[in-house]
Order: sequence, then C-alpha cells, then structure tokens
Amino acid sequence: MASDYKLITEEVGLWGAVALLVGTAVGMSIFLVPTQMLARAGPSITVAILISVVPMVFGVLGLLQLGGAIPVAGGAYVYASRLIGPYFGMLGVFIPVLAIWSYLLFAALGFAEYLQFFTIQFAGTTFGGVGVVAAAWALLGLFLVLNYLGIQMVARVQLTLVGLLLVGLVTFVVVGLLELDASRYGSLFPSEGTAADGTPAPFVDGSLTPFFLAVVLLYVPFQGFTMIVEIGEELKNPVKNIPRVLGIGMTVVTVLSIAVVVVLAGILPWQDATTVVEDGGGLSLALTEYTDGAPVWAGVAVALAALIGAATTVNTLVTSYSRTVMRAGRDDVLPEQFAQLHAEHSTPYRAILLLGVPPLLFAPFAVYLDGALAVDMLDWLVAVVVTGIFIVFTFIGIAIWRLPTVFPSRYEHSFYRLPMPVLKFVAVGNSVISAGLALLVGLSQPSALALVLIWMLLAYAVYRYRLSAYTGEGSLKERMESLDSHE
Repeated sequence: MASDYKLITEEVGLWGAVALLVGTAVGMSIFLVPTQMLARAGPSITVAILISVVPMVFGVLGLLQLGGAIPVAGGAYVYASRLIGPYFGMLGVFIPVLAIWSYLLFAALGFAEYLQFFTIQFAGTTFGGVGVVAAAWALLGLFLVLNYLGIQMVARVQLTLVGLLLVGLVTFVVVGLLELDASRYGSLFPSEGTAADGTPAPFVDGSLTPFFLAVVLLYVPFQGFTMIVEIGEELKNPVKNIPRVLGIGMTVVTVLSIAVVVVLAGILPWQDATTVVEDGGGLSLALTEYTDGAPVWAGVAVALAALIGAATTVNTLVTSYSRTVMRAGRDDVLPEQFAQLHAEHSTPYRAILLLGVPPLLFAPFAVYLDGALAVDMLDWLVAVVVTGIFIVFTFIGIAIWRLPTVFPSRYEHSFYRLPMPVLKFVAVGNSVISAGLALLVGLSQPSALALVLIWMLLAYAVYRYRLSAYTGEGSLKERMESLDSHE
C-alpha cells in the first residue's frame, strides 16, 4: 500500500524557492501573451494588466493562509480533498495535470518560435515543422531528465537561468523606455485601424470583450505563485518560508510584468501587433523592428531571455506539479506507484514521467493542427491552462472558507493567519472572481472549455473506480479527508 511511501529528504532553501517561483511565473508566457493581447485589445492592455493583479492578490492571500496552516506537498489536491470533499480532491489532481500538459506544450512551442527568430535574423531561413517539433522535444526532454535527478539540481540550475531571464527582461524595459512614443497610449479602446502595410487590423473591434479577455490571459504570467504550495515537503522551514517566497517572488513578478506590458504598448503600434504575432519573435521583434534606436544586441538579449523563460517554465512546472501526483498516489487516489521515490535521486520519478512524457508525444500533433487547421495553438493552449487554473482557484476559495471549521487548530496556530472577516472576503473573492474568469475565457475558446469539462467527467469516472477498487483499511474517502501524521 502507499502507506509505506518514503518522504522526500532533499530540501530547497529560500532563494532557491524564490527562483523556482519567479522562473515559473515570468516564463515563456510574458514573451508571447502581451503581444497577442495587444493585437486583440489595443493599448487597453496597460489597464488590463493592472486589473489582472486583483485575482493574483486574492490568490496569494489565500495560499498564504492555506500554506501557513497546512504546508504539504501537493497543496491543491490536499486542500480540495481535506477541506471540500474527496471528489474535489480528485479534480485537484486531474485539472492541474491537464493544465500542466497544456502549459508545457505552450512553453515548448513558444521556445521553438523564438528559436526561429534567431534563424531568421542570422541565417535568413526558418527550420519548418520538423524543426519546431525537434526544438520542442529537446526542451521538454532536457528538463524531464533534470527533474528526474532531484530538486536540488533543479534549484541550482534555476537560480542561474532566472538571473539571465531577469537581465533580458530588464533590457527590454530599459531600452524600450528610451524608445516610447506616448501617442500610442492615446486611444485605449480603438475601434478600427490598419497596419503599416495598409492591411486591416482584424482583432480590435471596439467592444470591451477583447479587453476583458486580456485581463484574464495577462493573468497567466502571475499563475506561477501556486507552485510554492506544491513543494511544501521539500521547502526548508515551509511554515515561515512560504509567506517569504510568495512576498519576494510575486513582488518581482508583478513589477516586471506591468513594466513589460506598458513598454510594449508604447513601442509597438497596436495595428502592427498582429504581424508580430504571425511572424514570431514577440517582444524581440517589437523592440528591433518597431523602434528607431534599439540596438540589435538588445533584441538578441530579449530573445535569449525568452528561450530561457521557456526553460524555467518547463523546469518548475514538472518539479512542482509532479508532487501533486505523488501526494495523490500516497492516498491511493492514483495508483500507489506514483508515490514511490527514486532510490538514488529521491524524486517521484513516475509522477515526473506522467507529466513530462505526454507533451513530448503530443508535440507533433500540435504543430500539425496549428498548420493544417489554421488553429492558433498557442492561444488555444493558454485558454486550456487559464480555464483550469481558475476552476482550481474556485475550489481554493471554498477551501479557505472551510479551513477554520474543518481544522480550527491549524487556523488558530497558522504562521500567517488572516482575521476571520478578511479570510471570508478572500475566500469569496477567490471563488467568485475565479469562476467568472474561467467562464469568460472558456466562452472565448469553446473547444478548450469543452475539453476541460470532459476531463472533469473523466475524473469522476476514475474517482468512482478508485473508490470501488480500494482494498486498504477503512475507506478511500476517509483517507482523502485526513492529514498524515507528518503533516
């Protein structure tokens, strides 16, 4: 039985955890999503990014409370199963797995897009669909192996990568500030226009729908803060360090994300954003092709940072959410083999393979669908990710509300304890805002929403099967509702 599982003994310190969080949040999405949203919503993205901070603040406050009271590995699964109910715990595993598969593919395809920017700039050619698949495989495969080797190795590599990533983003902000054209902020909600080559700018329609969609999708760079509660078992002094990591890491993420969006809207005419999206290169292309004085090295630095951003995203997504799968395996919610650790590296290697292998297998199909069916695969993958994230945070809000009732002593002795009125406000805010935003982005991509809903039904079927197949002491429901002794 999974009750014989071994705990992970490797630990990561404060700054290693900050690097993991920043590298997840300020990953590939910040290099692609703002340009996509500028094409759709125009300069209003400068307001949208500020509004997107609101659900992030609610989410951080909620996880500060939950993480301070129950600092465990596999946080989303544990909070849903212990504080709401067993089936919601199953959803707390299934939905993040689908979202992480999608986000890993998004990061890998974005990596290939920026890699093509280099080949166009320096070789004058692209490497085609086969090259895109090869680049995606190389990135996903490299960090699958790295995660197999242990969290300390992951954290050491992440510290170096995040340093380079921040240099690239600061370069974009500083060089871009020198090239700003204030007139490009003049009409926040443009209704029509043409690109520089005279072609129509098709996405901005004068309604507020693109603006609200931008609010939701610009939240993507902020989502990385959730990973800290997934690795609670491996964080040194998690009760004290979870709040510290969230405070330091999300301050860096918030300042950088706002600065990038504001600068982008000031250097790239919204009418030309569609061309930048189609040509690839995102922030790099905007900086080098749509400013007069930006040096070539600045565009190269930003493109290199984007490649690193893809790497940091893949690196920590596999690290953090494999722990959710591992924790569910300990409860026998998933097969107990997922709870087993590698004898030498002390990693949940089967859980890592479950997260890392499917995106490798699906990468060729994603590239084919993107070309053959004229599907914007990056947009679609982001929709799946965001819909999943907000559904999970709807559950998190309910879990926050129930914490003082289900585990009163945990709440009373939490290192970070929200006063009861504030706790209830944060709980309701998380659930209401998250449910509304999940519906908004889902309706913008109905096929993505349909996939998530079908996935939830599959989760219910697996849940019922696991209940009937359980042969351990007591019942599986009881196991999913109680904390282990070390927790």
